[in-house]
Amino acid sequence: MLAASASATTSPELLISPTGEVTLAGRPVQLRTPPQVVGDALLLPLRETAALLGRSVQVNGSLIQAGRLVVQTSNRSMTIDGVPYAGALVVTPSGDPLVEARLLAYALDGQLVARPGGGLAVIAVPKDQAPVASPPAPARSPLSSPGPAASAPGRVMAGLPEARFATNKPVYAPGERITYTDFSFDPDGLNLARKWDGLQEAFFTPGEHRVSLTVTNSKGQASAPFTRLIKVQGAPVNTPLSYALRHTPVGSTFQDTRNPAYPALTPVTQSLPSFPLLFSDSPETPSQSGVLYQDRASGRVRVVAYHINRLPRPARLYVLARPRSDAVSVEVLRAGSAGGTRTESVLGQVSVLDFLTGSGSPRQQLSTSGVTALYTSPPLSSGQGATALMDLQIGGEADISVIMLEEGRPLTEETLRALPVLPPDAQHQRGTFPGAVRSLTVRLGASPARLTLGDSVSDTALIGVDATTGAAQRLSGNYGVQYDITVENTVPGNSTVATFVPRGGAYRGGLSVEDGQDRQIIRIPGSGVLTNGDHPMVLWKTSSRSFRLSFVPPGGSFLPVSLVFYPQPGEPGR
Repeated sequence: MLAASASATTSPELLISPTGEVTLAGRPVQLRTPPQVVGDALLLPLRETAALLGRSVQVNGSLIQAGRLVVQTSNRSMTIDGVPYAGALVVTPSGDPLVEARLLAYALDGQLVARPGGGLAVIAVPKDQAPVASPPAPARSPLSSPGPAASAPGRVMAGLPEARFATNKPVYAPGERITYTDFSFDPDGLNLARKWDGLQEAFFTPGEHRVSLTVTNSKGQASAPFTRLIKVQGAPVNTPLSYALRHTPVGSTFQDTRNPAYPALTPVTQSLPSFPLLFSDSPETPSQSGVLYQDRASGRVRVVAYHINRLPRPARLYVLARPRSDAVSVEVLRAGSAGGTRTESVLGQVSVLDFLTGSGSPRQQLSTSGVTALYTSPPLSSGQGATALMDLQIGGEADISVIMLEEGRPLTEETLRALPVLPPDAQHQRGTFPGAVRSLTVRLGASPARLTLGDSVSDTALIGVDATTGAAQRLSGNYGVQYDITVENTVPGNSTVATFVPRGGAYRGGLSVEDGQDRQIIRIPGSGVLTNGDHPMVLWKTSSRSFRLSFVPPGGSFLPVSLVFYPQPGEPGR
């Protein structure tokens, strides 16, 4: 208590007897909100007490300020001189706060004095006689602690930033989400960088967990650490996995080291119409101009070309069509491309996303006097690459060629006749493969399960032929194949969280989701590269009984990958 004698001031005193009776300068006072005792603390109505002592009170919504005390009734928090205070606080149904008498006396520059017989007097001291005192330490009993305990900062040097934050509750259950409110500031309004220690969205073990924040301004000046103890007790409301599945947003990752061991789903292959894939990735890095791949095609066909220029000079990648008879036409149904970068995974990701979001071009008649360029890359410096994915509808029959041609050489019949067919390299594939689209259906039960793609074991590789050499080919990884995957939830009342897991190494790509009337293109990942197989990325959350994924393995990324599906009771967290 702040002790003083009655003769120290002539100001009237507000006396509270042990039985709760209130008098002001000896006259009885009837308070609308009577005082309360919580533990060992006497609580007084903030607004009425301040008014009786002649101190103004400012109210702004749920914020109430009296002197140096600010009370936020919406989240039951207090600050004294701008520092969070964890003392006793009661808010009545009408929104009137009751605070500790000793805290109120300090905030109003007054005194709290013990009177004979057990009474307590709050004395309003004139401003010019205000005592110099330290803020009272809040009581530590559970009833008198409305929020997590906060570290009291020491003396703050002028000009230094100050770290401040609060939480929305004093006590949390294991696995309950915590809302942090950061109200750090710099006295000169400079930008702040934040460094947290111990910060978690939820804690899963009972006890007290220390969370600290330090802020540094743009001058490099750092604050003192500000710390709160987060109290966790009671029955768990989430495990780390159930919390992650509920709260991790689409496009973000979470930890699940068990996902490689989940049971493998056995997909049902649907006998739906498909068409050939003309695939050109060998030699992947040609060092001279030449034909990289070519074959005859008609009807529906997919062309995939992925190459890096290793010529000592700039070059372009082309996809060309030459009619084999009169009145041959080509319609580009859908196309995607990327070029002019040395980052191979970017080539693959951008071209796939461009393909999934792209449209085609109108049907055109092929010239009978030469070739028609269906794709022309930008000029590629040595070491830069380009890739193209194209779904074509050919009316009649045409020769489709993929060539690399150094910049400056004209795309004429004479030039094309002089180009050699370059031999394949030993690491990559080229050829014509039946089955550019693979339609699968998987059915989910009540437990997590996985579907692995591109491993060439459970997901068999396409078998084809190199039309330039006649050699048999095996398309490891099924790069360029479109997987149309229908996911069916067989458990009534369950929702589904679909995730993506890299299994072969660094990965960049994308896929599309069709869920009822909703169609979304998902970038994998949202930024950077996926590398950690213990951290699935959330693709989609749905309560639908059925939804569909369309996935194309991109060049420049490592396979295999897994789609891991987590059935969840009730609606998914968004």
